[in-house]
Amino acid sequence: MIKKKTILLICITFFTVLEAHKIPGIELELKKLENDKIHVSAFFKRSKRPLVGNEVRLVSMFDNRILTTTKTTIKGAILDIPKESYWVYLLVRDNDLVKDGIPPEKGFVKIAKKEKVAFLYTTLSVIGFFIISIFIGYRKSLRFKENLS
Repeated sequence: MIKKKTILLICITFFTVLEAHKIPGIELELKKLENDKIHVSAFFKRSKRPLVGNEVRLVSMFDNRILTTTKTTIKGAILDIPKESYWVYLLVRDNDLVKDGIPPEKGFVKIAKKEKVAFLYTTLSVIGFFIISIFIGYRKSLRFKENLS
């Protein structure tokens, strides 16, 4: 019984760590408009009620400088598309919701090379800690059995 609870706890921890960077229930939507403009809107998934008054930032992928900042309204926010690769940040309380930016009509002048290594490193570290915890638990169970005999 204890082993089942331990395995369940480890599985829940594993999947929680992997999905920790999402804000449940909030959607960030990006639409490309004419003349290299972008429409940013944020809303609750269930009620489709828009988020109003939250800060939207366009952040450069090269040096993490803020390119543009504005607040969301009921209709969303309309911003100029930068000429370099960027992220769209939506600040919701203490959390950030991040999406890659849409390129302009003629493409980006500067393109950042993106590597998805954070997910890989997180997964490998969780698996490593999982293996270490199994090893420690096995050694403790052997010592416990020795003490009983």
